[in-house]
Amino acid sequence: MNSKQCVHALLCLLDDLSGRPVFLSIRRGLFIVLPLILLGSFTLLLRNLPFPSAQQAVENFLGPTGLRVCDTLIAGSFGIAALALVCALGGVSVMRASLHDPTAPVISPMLGSVVVLSCFFVVTAPFEDNSWAVGFSLDKGLLLALCVALAASSVFIRLARYRMFHLPEEMAGHDPVVRDVVTVMPAAITTILLFTLLRMVLIENGMADLQAATSKLLMLPFNHSGSGLGFALLYSTTSQLLWFFGAHGPNVLNAVDTNILTPVGLANAEALLHGATPPFVFTKIFFDVFTRIGGSGSTLALAFAIFARCRDRGIKKLCLFALLPALCNVNEPLIFGIPLMLNPAFLIPFLLVPAVQTVVAYTATVLELVPHTTVGIAWTTPVLLAGYAATDSVNGAVLQFINLLLGFLIYLPFVALSDAVREKHGRQVMRDLLEAACRCDVMPQGKCKCLTLPGEVGRLAHTLANDLERELNGHGNRLFLAFQPQCNHATGRVAGVEALLRWEHPIYGPVAPPIAVALAEDMNMADRLGQFVLHAACRQRAAWKGHVPHDLVMAVNITPAQLRNPNFVKKVLRILRNNGLTAPQLELEIIESSILEPDSRTLDMLTRLRVLGVRLAIDDFGMGHASLRYLRAFPVTTVKVDRSLTESLNSTVQEQIVQSILDLSKRLRIATVVEGVEDAEQVRVFTAMGYSTFQGYYFSRPISGNDCLDFVRNFNQGAAENS
Repeated sequence: MNSKQCVHALLCLLDDLSGRPVFLSIRRGLFIVLPLILLGSFTLLLRNLPFPSAQQAVENFLGPTGLRVCDTLIAGSFGIAALALVCALGGVSVMRASLHDPTAPVISPMLGSVVVLSCFFVVTAPFEDNSWAVGFSLDKGLLLALCVALAASSVFIRLARYRMFHLPEEMAGHDPVVRDVVTVMPAAITTILLFTLLRMVLIENGMADLQAATSKLLMLPFNHSGSGLGFALLYSTTSQLLWFFGAHGPNVLNAVDTNILTPVGLANAEALLHGATPPFVFTKIFFDVFTRIGGSGSTLALAFAIFARCRDRGIKKLCLFALLPALCNVNEPLIFGIPLMLNPAFLIPFLLVPAVQTVVAYTATVLELVPHTTVGIAWTTPVLLAGYAATDSVNGAVLQFINLLLGFLIYLPFVALSDAVREKHGRQVMRDLLEAACRCDVMPQGKCKCLTLPGEVGRLAHTLANDLERELNGHGNRLFLAFQPQCNHATGRVAGVEALLRWEHPIYGPVAPPIAVALAEDMNMADRLGQFVLHAACRQRAAWKGHVPHDLVMAVNITPAQLRNPNFVKKVLRILRNNGLTAPQLELEIIESSILEPDSRTLDMLTRLRVLGVRLAIDDFGMGHASLRYLRAFPVTTVKVDRSLTESLNSTVQEQIVQSILDLSKRLRIATVVEGVEDAEQVRVFTAMGYSTFQGYYFSRPISGNDCLDFVRNFNQGAAENS
């Protein structure tokens, strides 16, 4: 297996893992508590500035009351982050289960949060009231909160699927919210009772304080690990694994700091005081300065790698926002904001970077390239300054820079890999949305093609629909038109140009036009979107006046919603008048599936437009729902042969269909345009049949207005020179 195949296999594995419901639920739960994390991070940094003079200035400015408020703010953010995560995970897990399993009963996300919260209190309640703060806090309570929330939500969802844990619906009344709660009430109560039973078992086995028992269990590997490189790598890796699974590694392993790292740091200081060589390499300051640059996992290196390589502008902006805390070793905004927890794409570098940095710093210290760390410094001291202060040597700052560079280089390919995983998943969701948008079913009044879809596809549809509304309200410039020429092969001139809607989303990139149209229909904005396209197309045609032949036609697609508007004819004429265009310079294209059931009012409007001189075309003709009778029913001037016939003209039957369309069009004096022409062979075949006007990549891709003007000039000039 070559390297490319290995990367592809890894990409598929990471994509599969990242898409697992448990990982998605956790990452989204972490996102929900991100406001608390950001607020707590900046407040914590404000209360722990690295320079005494700066800290004194802050204290003088805030005063005693302001300082107490800051401490309260930290307690109300970091201090309850574990509790908030429990509630968030309960709601998110239940919501995901309801969206992805149509057969499952509807469970209120708020009920899920309440049940999981109750289970968390039941199983972790301390016997001493002052221990609650530990269980609620970000630093020591998060791991247990994560485990309990996942277990409780999983049990509740599973029980709720069994009818034996349901109450009869007639007991719930008419309110649907009350019905959703009452129906699964037995499942909710049973879940809480099961966790009560679990608590009894824990107490009987000497684990009344689950937080203390967890800390004691985590301390076991370090009791006989010594103080050498093996101990350092074990400590670094364990700390990172805890962070990866949702716990603040260094704080959870506080016993290692208290029993091992702090005493050896004091021993180093005492040896230095007596003029002896410090006997220990690994101290708390060593890890803080050389392997936690920006916080656990050397996340400052990750931030720089994201700035250099990441293609997601949203994550880049988040990193920019989190840069100041990261410079002072507060890494929660990065860890929760990306997030790193249970993110398979970052597991390897998250463990590897601190291990490599530990080995490099150990080697440099043993070789006496860098002095031993002995001096205690503020944990928020910025990078480089911390290296110098901790070793009283410029070499300490140089070593920090080298470790930062190594971390940057290790993270770099994984940032690209994470991008690929995220984009692959995003493309699949976008493809699913496009497939839904392109469905030909005629939706009943009040029903939606996209907005009612379940899961991530529906959530993406809602996001894009809101962004589309902002664009149509004038709060963006991402909606625009591209233009594709229609070339007459017989005369060698450009006969017309089709205006095509384009949407370049700032996050999701190009959004396919059928998605934009379907979302506009779902949001009752299809008429507004159509008017936007018509305005922009006529404005561009007016800008070309005097530079292109007067009879160059601008073709614009119109939607069923526009045809249902009784003022549509007036709007078209007003737009033509405002742009100084004549009616024959505009061609309105109607997709044949949209005129499946034409009514008399629609026919009347189209007839009035045709009488006034506006050209009318049927788009995608030949393989859809419309029959040939529409050529008689509508005042059509142009038929556009569907690209499916162009792409697969490989049978006698299809050739006869295409030929019959041309023969009938000629008898009815209707012009024809062949769409989707991509090579010279297609031009040759259709020209031999008698077609003359073509549109497709063989002549030109959809291009900007200025480029289209250049194309028209050059194409027409080439024909004039050859005549």
